[in-house]
Amino acid sequence: MSTPLNIQNLRVNRKSKCICSLPQLTAEQGDRINIQGLNGSGKSTLFRVIAGLEQNYQGKVFLSQHLKPIGFVQQNPYLFRGTVRSNLLYGAQGKAISHADEKAHEIAEKLELTDLLDRKAKHLSGGERRRVALGRTMILSPSLLLLDEPFAEMDLPGTAATSAYLDSLQETTILIATPTPLPKMPFSPRIVTID
Repeated sequence: MSTPLNIQNLRVNRKSKCICSLPQLTAEQGDRINIQGLNGSGKSTLFRVIAGLEQNYQGKVFLSQHLKPIGFVQQNPYLFRGTVRSNLLYGAQGKAISHADEKAHEIAEKLELTDLLDRKAKHLSGGERRRVALGRTMILSPSLLLLDEPFAEMDLPGTAATSAYLDSLQETTILIATPTPLPKMPFSPRIVTID
């Protein structure tokens, strides 16, 4: 049986300069991995490769069908016009997701967003925006979740709600990119350093 995510000798170059290099990364279903590296070390590029958004790379990237769909919350997530509720439900548009409204409300409760459901997205703080972007992604129930600096701009209650929610996703493989060690989490992720 093959590993659901297996990366070997990954290298991404731009104008003859290496912007991402990772000798090896493997992940099994349900793994929690913290990708740590300084700003500019290639963490976001790595996630773009895994998500299939970056095709120009060297090395081998194997992603099992068992890890699809992939959820990717980028470092600066974009929210659409409208309310928090409409942003959460946006991920369900065009998809056969039963009880999308109920699922959105359940996710909002876990991420402590219920009081914000009718607030316009443009009036949210940075940490609130990140939680909404995570919730919108989770409507699709991805098997692999890529989170690029998800705790930036997040206050302690937001961090606690987000980390507890991530801990509840036992079957989801989660990769979290950060420039520094993660805040205290209810789970202990494996640490992979990228430089």
